[in-house]
Amino acid sequence: MLYRMKTDTDKISKVDELREKFQRIYEDHGVDLVGAWEDKDNPSVSYYVTKYKDENDYKEKVAKLQKDERYAELTSQLNEIRTENSSTRLIPKW
Repeated sequence: MLYRMKTDTDKISKVDELREKFQRIYEDHGVDLVGAWEDKDNPSVSYYVTKYKDENDYKEKVAKLQKDERYAELTSQLNEIRTENSSTRLIPKW
């Protein structure tokens, strides 16, 4: 099992429309969105966790996403309002 946690900091705190569109694209490509969280003290910071079977599943789904024109367009729109982002792949410890 492999999880990916992504952290975004946005210029504006409300990007729900983009998030919903990303979620639909993830569903189309079989990406399991475990959840999305907002920093309690700083609503412009968001956390997302997605789940994959293993490293190969992760790579295959990311490759498909990168070929999706809708994903590319949404990523471009998000980059216009994003001030910072990071991503970490996690594996269960126990």
